Amino acid sequence: MNINSIQIESFLVTVKHMNFSKAAAELYVTQPVLSRRILKFEEELCMTLFDRTQKAPRLTDEGLELYNLLNKMSSEFAEFMERAERNRNVANRKLRIGIGEGIDLSAYLHRIIDELKKNSEGMDAEPEFDSVPAETLINRFKDGYYDLIFIFTDTVEFYKASKAISGIDIREFIKVNKCVMFADNNPLSKKKDLTVADFKDQTLYCLKKEYVPSKVLAHKDLLSKYGIIPKVQFLSSWDAVAMALLRGEGYAITDNHERILKNKDIRYFDLKEKQSISIVTKSKPSFAVLQFLSVCKI
Repeated sequence: MNINSIQIESFLVTVKHMNFSKAAAELYVTQPVLSRRILKFEEELCMTLFDRTQKAPRLTDEGLELYNLLNKMSSEFAEFMERAERNRNVANRKLRIGIGEGIDLSAYLHRIIDELKKNSEGMDAEPEFDSVPAETLINRFKDGYYDLIFIFTDTVEFYKASKAISGIDIREFIKVNKCVMFADNNPLSKKKDLTVADFKDQTLYCLKKEYVPSKVLAHKDLLSKYGIIPKVQFLSSWDAVAMALLRGEGYAITDNHERILKNKDIRYFDLKEKQSISIVTKSKPSFAVLQFLSVCKI
């Protein structure tokens, strides 16, 4: 079988006009030349593509089947080329990576950036990182501002289940210990062998409910294991949580303690429960994002 792109194009343009003269004009050939091309195409396929018994040609069943197939392939190829163009554009700029507020990945990101510098080709090996609340993170990712995001797994699963975001892939990155944080001037700080049950009469400080509703529920579920029904107060940021703790009453539960425990007046102890952090990408990630994921080994 000897089929070429000229024959395919001639067939598609003829179907477009359903008129050999108009199709020939668009292809800048004479009608006899176009007719010979179509006949040769039909001979190669051993099929009759056009019914020529009427004044205007009509597609046969086989011709319609071929047209639908070629049309689908053309559409998919155009989508593929569009994605390739987006990949090329992304490769020529820095990756923009969002990190959920309250997630400290400093110990991991240095290694990832070093690996990118060694292995990346044709892309800027110094991604831009940004830390914002979960709601802002999700909205910016949906709008295409971020190429990928790091977020607590239960948080993104909540947004996905509520149909606030779709067309994504969620890949677990790491699991980290949860811990209980409190201030040095908290009355319980003098007690030895503290457990979370000791805080049953104190206030649990959480980020604003609209930011991480699933996390508040997760904290309540965790505390119920220790027989605690928490009295929850919502605050707007982790800085606000730190300031509330420093008043000397209350506690917070988080995934790690790096960001707040830089404050020498904050104490903590680890819980046995762990918190999952995931990388979220579009279902069809760019080449640059795939490079990043390969360095992360996920």
